[in-house]
Amino acid sequence: LDARNLSLLVNGFSKWPDQPGCGEGTFAVAGEVLRRAHTQGFSEFSPQSLTNLVNGFSKWPNQAECRDATSAIGTEVTYLAGRAKRLSDFVPQDLANLVNGFSKWPEQESTREATIAIGSEISREANRLGRFPEQELATLVNGFSKWPQEPGIRQAAVAIAGDIASGVGKPSGFTHQHLAILVNGFSKWPEELNMRQAAVTVGGEVVARARELGGFTDQHLANLVNGFSKWPEQEKTREAAVAIAAEVSCDANRLRGFPGQELAYLINGFSKWPQEPGMRQAAVAIAGEIASRVGQLAGFADQHLANLVNGFSKWPEQEKTREATAAVACEILRRTSHLRGFTDQHVANLVNGFSKWPEEPEVRQAAVGLAEEIVSRAGQLAGFADQHLVTLVNGFSKWPDQQKMREATVTIGREVLRRADRQDVGLSDFTAQGLAILVNGFGKWTQEPVC
Repeated sequence: LDARNLSLLVNGFSKWPDQPGCGEGTFAVAGEVLRRAHTQGFSEFSPQSLTNLVNGFSKWPNQAECRDATSAIGTEVTYLAGRAKRLSDFVPQDLANLVNGFSKWPEQESTREATIAIGSEISREANRLGRFPEQELATLVNGFSKWPQEPGIRQAAVAIAGDIASGVGKPSGFTHQHLAILVNGFSKWPEELNMRQAAVTVGGEVVARARELGGFTDQHLANLVNGFSKWPEQEKTREAAVAIAAEVSCDANRLRGFPGQELAYLINGFSKWPQEPGMRQAAVAIAGEIASRVGQLAGFADQHLANLVNGFSKWPEQEKTREATAAVACEILRRTSHLRGFTDQHVANLVNGFSKWPEEPEVRQAAVGLAEEIVSRAGQLAGFADQHLVTLVNGFSKWPDQQKMREATVTIGREVLRRADRQDVGLSDFTAQGLAILVNGFGKWTQEPVC
């Protein structure tokens, strides 16, 4: 088979990624592509063939053959970018599909370098929105967002955002999906002025489509809210989030179809505007949905449970948020022997959220389990951020009569003393408010020498 037919096979097989036969065929082609790359290079492969291969292989991101073949293609793209014609032989759709494919393996150096090369190519474009259709722009931003720390990639994403914010491209031309992808991507660089302005522009478009929000999928709505929440002080992002809140709270049946990740994104986003009546109403609706799924929370990821509790805690006076938090606490209790999977931030968010309902029996028991986890991680507390330690001490202090809370606080106290003894910075990394909270929390156990 020549290069073109190999790419056509992969392109076809990728239409049915769930079929074992299509996967096996793709893996065989990937092995052959890698063999040819090592023996004769990619000279026989056209830009479109390379793109089809990467696009196809990306449907099986966990397969070693697909990863290795894509990595080899990434090296080839970087090589082509360094030549006189650079990447001019690749049409906009090719560049977008390459970035999309490479982004499935962000940890690979060759895919990262190839994406940087494509980002440089796009940054040089004088008329990005004129040359790239809306779908390709959204695909590029989504792919670029997998490497938010890379200056060259950030520059390309900022350039695209600047074009959208300046009105060169009309947001009305983007589909619902494109709008969600753009906001989700831009939110990876919240400190960039262009990203903020582009998010405001998209927010205005979402508000204009308020009557069409029923046509947005669960994932679209969740990604929009999660993205807009990175700029809570902007009027248009707030208005757009309020419109989405009204959409998800006006129909109880709508929320029944939301997966756990989307519900967590929604409540985490809405919690950035706790004073908004619409956000509170939506939070109560989501809490009611979570409480009704008490027997199904085993399917929720650790991060999602932490985000839910952290979000609900912004409305502690609401009965439904209390019930939902108690339901999550029951699930945490069920996972007590498996809390190793919770990150430092997850544990801190859970303790902080649970502390808003200290009298709730299930909540208190779950908090005790988290305190035991902190004690078991005594040798790892050096990796906790200052803010996480502050949050934990503040949360545990709501149960001063609990032995496990005392042990956890003493454990954290030893870590704070260790940091205080550092010659270079001492406790200067802690904010003034953080230090005040620590003193207040330690003050609940003054009989402990460490405190």
